[in-house]
Amino acid sequence: MNKLVKYLIGIVATLVTLYIAWYFSSIVIYIIISAVIALMGKPLMNAILKLKIKEHKVPRSLAASITLISFLGVFAALFFIIAPLLGTFFVKITTLDVAEIGVKISEPFENINQSITKIFPSIGNDFKIESVIFEEIKSMFTTSSLAAIFASVATLLLNTILGVLVVLFISFFFLKEQNMFDNLVIALFPVKYEENATRALKSVNHLLVRYFIGVSVQIISITTLNTFGLHFIAGLEFSNAIVLAFMTGVLNIIPYIGPWIGAALSILITITTQIPIGGEIGTLVLMMAIVFLTTQTIDNFVFQPFIFSSSVKAHPLEIFIVILIAANLAGVLGMLIAIPTYTVIRVFAKEFFSHFRIVQKLTDKI
Repeated sequence: MNKLVKYLIGIVATLVTLYIAWYFSSIVIYIIISAVIALMGKPLMNAILKLKIKEHKVPRSLAASITLISFLGVFAALFFIIAPLLGTFFVKITTLDVAEIGVKISEPFENINQSITKIFPSIGNDFKIESVIFEEIKSMFTTSSLAAIFASVATLLLNTILGVLVVLFISFFFLKEQNMFDNLVIALFPVKYEENATRALKSVNHLLVRYFIGVSVQIISITTLNTFGLHFIAGLEFSNAIVLAFMTGVLNIIPYIGPWIGAALSILITITTQIPIGGEIGTLVLMMAIVFLTTQTIDNFVFQPFIFSSSVKAHPLEIFIVILIAANLAGVLGMLIAIPTYTVIRVFAKEFFSHFRIVQKLTDKI
């Protein structure tokens, strides 16, 4: 009976904790984001702490500040590089000459149009799929829709600034006192499970550091490959090529659909902002598609197995199933956090539920 009461109390306590976490979900999200930033900044923080200035070590508060400033510098630089291109894109797409663009891309779509008219003769021989596509795109960026977007910018900007300040404040202390987050998590467990929780957090930190470093290497590698491919093969200007390549590299972190979104956006931006009248757009689109397809092939067979399998020590099929489940539960956001979340679950399951055979099987490589 006593055991039953303990189990019931444990279940109730867990449900209450989950409810509180849900009720204060915005604060929990701030804490999680701060913990991730602290985790990603840990290697840089440790490197700074090893430096000595006239035999004096760098103070932890200064090292934490330098780490956060470095992160802000990177994001600010990327914003100021990408923002002008996106601004030009949105301005030009509102004044898009659909007929002109249709003429440019009619050649690569000619066979597709002929096939469609054969299958559906009722639509007429003058049907052009490229015109339909660009009419739909233009309707998405009408003056009224852009006005609605800009009308909400002030609120979005205010919330973003507030969120960034909160995250920076929390991240500073997580970096300065690197055991603070671990202590917060350990405090949620009974004293008798403190050792298990400590081991689990140590393993989680190790695996997630490997994972985030791997993702950073993946983004840099894809950005580099696409930059050289778009510049030397597709013939884009180097400044434009590196911006588009970085965009595809960042979107690539969304499993499976991210690379295709990045490729489609890159081609769309290019044909609406970069190609002069009379440009061989069919050849350009083909060359860009070849570049993206080649990079994606390299990513699938070289980068991803190393990052998703080696870094978190899970089977590729296991990762694939987890991402599918996460996509069904939470869409794109679920896909983004699927692997780190699954890594945490596996590590804690090994520490607390290792007597189950399925847990032993899923965690035997950790």
